[in-house]
Amino acid sequence: MKTVVITGANAGLGFETAKHIARKGGYNIILACRNKEKAEVAKEKIVKDTGCKTVSSMLIDTSSLQSVRSFVEAFKKLNLKLDCLICNAGISPAHSGTTADGFELVFATNHIGHFLLVNLLLPYMSENGRIINVTSDMHNPPGGLEWKDPDLLAYADGSDRKKYSYSKLANIYFTYELADRMKKANSEITVNAFNPGMMDTNFHGDINYVEREATVKQIMPHRVGDLAKSSAALAEVATSGEFDGVTGKFFDRSTKYVPSSELSYNEKNRIDLWNKSMKWVGLDKK
Repeated sequence: MKTVVITGANAGLGFETAKHIARKGGYNIILACRNKEKAEVAKEKIVKDTGCKTVSSMLIDTSSLQSVRSFVEAFKKLNLKLDCLICNAGISPAHSGTTADGFELVFATNHIGHFLLVNLLLPYMSENGRIINVTSDMHNPPGGLEWKDPDLLAYADGSDRKKYSYSKLANIYFTYELADRMKKANSEITVNAFNPGMMDTNFHGDINYVEREATVKQIMPHRVGDLAKSSAALAEVATSGEFDGVTGKFFDRSTKYVPSSELSYNEKNRIDLWNKSMKWVGLDKK
């Protein structure tokens, strides 16, 4: 039986993707969530709706490096090989604050925590395991984006209106850099990015932001996604043999991959982000 870990799986894209995988059968599905009670409710609903009994939940908060490390220690004790890791947990730009580790909340939750999680779980992945980073087409926002020194993003005060876009571009930089590193190491582990599109979920807790999102949908209908379609596509990318060996790609709301933004292919930026990320999470000396 294969094992899949999905962060942020108690609702929205993560939850629906978990249900699709559960219906396939043959998978041990771990819902990795920051709220244990909500995760347990989600688990019971998936079991009830799909009949799949091999669903469990584990605690993780990707805004906390200690929580990520605790999750990995707990996973190690399960003595499982990880076949697919879907880094889906994330928060919207409506959130603000500084984490206990001193990082800007959105950038830490969406990028830094997952960067640490992936690197710590690599030794426990199967030989042809899959890593999928859920990103967004907002990595290329209206008006474009100019990359900054990563330290300015990690230690920002949260006032930058494009902080979410920077975190989603970071997801893609991480995807492309790790995919290249796996190739150079002759590893069969694949790493891809997935854009689900703008969807009607509980992702945004701020009413004003929801109103602005509705306006964006009118202005940019080409960026709208469908929860049912995107979750089904993500489940296929995570499990289907069709994607054996496919790596370093950007999947856009479907099982088809397309080019990401021009800026996202800047190799210097992604290497700089990698090196800074290693330092932030304390892996640079290992």
